Amino acid sequence: MKINCLIIDDEQAAIDILTSYVSSIPSLNLVATSLNPLEALEIVHSQKIDLVFIDIHMPELSGLSFIKLVKTKCKFILTTAYKQYAIEGFDNNAVDYLIKPIAFERFLQALQKVQIPATPTIPVNEGNQTSTKSDNFIFVKTDNRIQRINLADILFIEGLGNYVTIHTEKGKYITLLNVKDLEESLPSEQFTRVHRSYIISLSKIEFIEGNHIYLDKDLNIPLGDTYKNQLWAILDGKTITGKRSFF
Repeated sequence: MKINCLIIDDEQAAIDILTSYVSSIPSLNLVATSLNPLEALEIVHSQKIDLVFIDIHMPELSGLSFIKLVKTKCKFILTTAYKQYAIEGFDNNAVDYLIKPIAFERFLQALQKVQIPATPTIPVNEGNQTSTKSDNFIFVKTDNRIQRINLADILFIEGLGNYVTIHTEKGKYITLLNVKDLEESLPSEQFTRVHRSYIISLSKIEFIEGNHIYLDKDLNIPLGDTYKNQLWAILDGKTITGKRSFF
């Protein structure tokens, strides 16, 4: 049986992200999206809605006020950039609380709390591109927008305190995240931590010399002692020649 969903957010970029995620789950049926919570109230009362993804901060009506008006008609998953409203959200019977930018893996965890089968199919992305797997891109908040970044475009990620710079073939993006959080959101078969401040894309390595990983002859990333064994273990299965004397 399909679970009827509604997405409510006053930012179209945030709606687009969740629409992509919902479309990749066979058990979910997206009934509608709305930029206006007052308009969304009519949708909830006129149609069968089982699950609502709703932003907390909206000008016409807050997500928490919306939940109080609808009461127990459907289940709610809150979305926001502000962690401090989590307790209030759960006090209003929200099932889960997603912090923007929302990672696809975290979205799947929220569905499990609603007891929805969360096996993704191949989602269709913007333009004419079709993804080959559900985790071939991420979204991050940068400047005043939510930016989609294809994993295949990432060269390396550089951390500085609570910020990271994601260096890609198309440019670089700065976002409020730390290296550890981003590392946990990336597929380990494609990316690995090589320094306390750096994550690299394994497919972009040209060569390793001493304590430096070269992505090309003019771009190199330091290799920290703590992360050497982890990198050697990954490369061991891909090394065709015999002894690794340079290791």
